[in-house]
This record gives sequence, C-alpha cells and structure tokens, in this order.
Amino acid sequence: MFDLRPTIDRAWLDRRSAQEPVEHAYAAWDLDRYPDRVRFVTAFERDTPVGYFLVWPGPAAVPVVHWYGGGAATGALARTLPDRPLVAIIPPEVRAPVLTARGPGLEVPERILWRPRSPSPMSEGDPSVRRLHPTDRPGLVALAREHPDPETAAYPGLDLDTEPAWGAFQGDRVMGVARAAVRLPREWVLGGVFVAPGARRRGLGERLVGSVIAAAGAAGAGVGLYVREDRVAARRLYEHHGFRPVGRRLWLDLGAGLQP
Repeated sequence: MFDLRPTIDRAWLDRRSAQEPVEHAYAAWDLDRYPDRVRFVTAFERDTPVGYFLVWPGPAAVPVVHWYGGGAATGALARTLPDRPLVAIIPPEVRAPVLTARGPGLEVPERILWRPRSPSPMSEGDPSVRRLHPTDRPGLVALAREHPDPETAAYPGLDLDTEPAWGAFQGDRVMGVARAAVRLPREWVLGGVFVAPGARRRGLGERLVGSVIAAAGAAGAGVGLYVREDRVAARRLYEHHGFRPVGRRLWLDLGAGLQP
C-alpha cells in the first residue's frame, strides 16, 4: 500500500542527488530557492520514498511537472497529476500510466547529459563572450523579440544581478545566450542556450557552453543538461565538451500548446 504525501523527504532527496545529480537538481533548487512556488507529491512505501513529482507554475500558469521514480506507485502518482493543460517531463517507463491519467499529447524524447567537474576546454580571454550584466537587458529583450523561441522567451525576465548568464556578442549586439538555470554546490544545470540563426556555425555556441562549464568548475560543480534526442548538432557540441548520457526523459505537452 502506498501513501501519497504533499511533501518531499529532504534527507532522502540529498542522498539520491549524490548518486543522480541531474535528475534531482530542479527539486533541490526549487525547494531551497522557491519553496512558496513549487509543490511536491511523494509516494511512500513503509515511510520510504519510492517516487515523486514536483509541480512548477510554468509559462501562462501552465503547470510543469518533473517526475522521478514511481515503481509500483506510478499509477497512484499519475492520478494526482495536475489537470490538463500541463507539461510533464517523465521517465519513459511511466508514459502509459501518465497518458491514461491525463490523455494524449505531443511527445519529445530527451537525453540527460552530465559532465563532472574538470578543467574547461574553453580558452581564456575570449572578447566575444562574457557574463551578462543588468545593462545588457535591452540586448536580451531585442534577441527575444527578433527570434521568438522557447529558449529566448525566458530572457527578458532574467535577473542579471543574481542569475548568471553569458552572452555572445557581435559588435554591441547580443547574438547568443547560455545560462545556469540551477546552481547547487555540486551541480549546475545548463539551460537557455540559443544562438541567432545568422550567427551560427561560428563557434559561438561552443564558447557559450564553455563559459558556463568554466564558471561551474570554479564554483566546484559539475554541469548537467537536458537535450532533445533529435538535436544532433547540439548533442555533438555537448559531447565535444565532455558531456555523457546518464538517463532519458520524455517531454510531454498535454494540451498546453508549448514547445520544448
């Protein structure tokens, strides 16, 4: 018999994070930084957690769910998911119970990649790439306006005083961005990587990713990320930087009309 509770066992989460850092990074980050915004549901068996999901208020208040584990409790967890519309990032093995509970949607396979802390291959002193400052906000807004994309949509709302992001410049124009979406002591999660179409194939993406890796390494952390399986060029870039697959996820748009 499973007991579903609106909570997360932090000691258990920390132990799991040490073994699977990327899979639990958002849970630990949101729990520490946004406890008033994130919601958890955990399945317990004899007081031991066997699976959980977190619910984050995403774009246009659409719930975004990150799911871990479940086992025999998967069906019970699936029935407590938010109602449609929602986005769910789930292990592939829980697909059937989730679709049974909340109906069909757009499915996009993703890979989880991880790069342990080590020296960055990026060369120092690259003038075309640097950390962004609050004075760079107009350039971020212009990039998002000129190139609407799921990645650029979050740029105008970034707090550049507290959220590390790096920009690739062409003259005074911001042509690409990468940011650290999560910054925990042992792991960062790379997100929001985008280079304007007219500036691609010039190595800007490689230098942006290298900047995040270097900053994470200086902070004592490795770097993880989620990437679509069909983004072959992006996967090659990350593999060039030493990222390796550690898991798979299925990105589900269940009536939200969003894109990964």
